[in-house]
Amino acid sequence: MSVIINDTCITCDACAQNCPVEAIVDDNDNPTGNPRYYVQPEKCVECVGIFDDPQCAAICPSIGCITWDMPFTKEFDAHFLNEEIYKLGTKNGTPRSPAYKEKKFREDILLSKRGVGEKIQVEPQEGEVA
Repeated sequence: MSVIINDTCITCDACAQNCPVEAIVDDNDNPTGNPRYYVQPEKCVECVGIFDDPQCAAICPSIGCITWDMPFTKEFDAHFLNEEIYKLGTKNGTPRSPAYKEKKFREDILLSKRGVGEKIQVEPQEGEVA
């Protein structure tokens, strides 16, 4: 995965309806138990090869709710195995972590902007049209 939904989620369902790979589950199915929508990291591809930008963030009315996470690559396997934040699916008892199968990600987003709550979508500045 490379996007994460934070606690400003208003559970409106827009992101889940717009996700082309069905990587988002609602608050009732959030495996972490948090009362917000959840991006399944083992499914998210940041819309690479599908759209120019992640569609969940493009449609989200809570600007700043969806932020960049680390790339779902072997280099960040330990990051995604943190069970306090992620509940990965399993296959034959093996977590579907990046070591199991890496995912595509936006290579134009610097690592310094990932995993630190960097907003994908930003509020328009005064005078700009949204």
